[in-house]
Amino acid sequence: MKSSGHKAGETIVKILLILTYTTPLAWIILNSLKSDSDVLTKPNTVIFTPSFEAYNTVFLDGVGAIFTSLQVSLLVTAAVLLLATPTAYALATKVSHGWNRVVTATLTLLLILQLVPQPMTVIPLYSVLATWGLLGTLPGLILADVALFLPFAIMLLRPFAVSVPTAVYEAAEIDGASRWRAFLSITLPMLRNGMFIVLSFVFIAAWGEFVYAINFLPHGTVFPVSGVLAQQISVYSVGWNRLMALAVITCLPLLAVFMFAQKRLVHGLSLGAVK
Repeated sequence: MKSSGHKAGETIVKILLILTYTTPLAWIILNSLKSDSDVLTKPNTVIFTPSFEAYNTVFLDGVGAIFTSLQVSLLVTAAVLLLATPTAYALATKVSHGWNRVVTATLTLLLILQLVPQPMTVIPLYSVLATWGLLGTLPGLILADVALFLPFAIMLLRPFAVSVPTAVYEAAEIDGASRWRAFLSITLPMLRNGMFIVLSFVFIAAWGEFVYAINFLPHGTVFPVSGVLAQQISVYSVGWNRLMALAVITCLPLLAVFMFAQKRLVHGLSLGAVK
């Protein structure tokens, strides 16, 4: 049994964690309900007259940003899963000694790609998208995001593919199943936890991606969430209440996705940690 002192320590830690995470959120919500004058003169007070002026101002921008971010996030997530799943399976399969060298070299390359800062890739991608006629379009942004998140997805999904017992593949081969049939019937069902983790991480990352969004989409278009939030900050001033209201509006769909995926995500991570 846990001692009373140990339980008290756990309670204090939980309270501190709750305060650490909820205080900034409460500050954002409170300031989103303040008028222009209140947010400048009383930014830290909790006693004020609530106003929905900021929400009325940014509502249409928030809805448009959510629609754009949904398009980008869903398509990027689908493309990354379609490419990362068979790649992770191939990199987890032991075919021959020569193939193992290819796998090692590929994993090293993927690790190096993860170390490259994202801003350093803007100029090369800008040139590539301009050559392909995709610069300033949503397909161009989606293609850039897929290139950004694909190495991470493969690295994250490969341990799940490695954990699939080889005896299962041997039994399928004895039954006459082809490698493609074994991938569809055996690997995909066993990778569903890992695929769900990749889906969650990539969707959240694509939702908040900023660098490519502001560089590869032209001004005048409906930016995704990250770009619309950045537009609230100008050279001369910052509309703090509008910025906070927009943050609240655009985070609601992401919060709903997270609440829906929370249990599955924790369950998948715990299963993936045990080989």
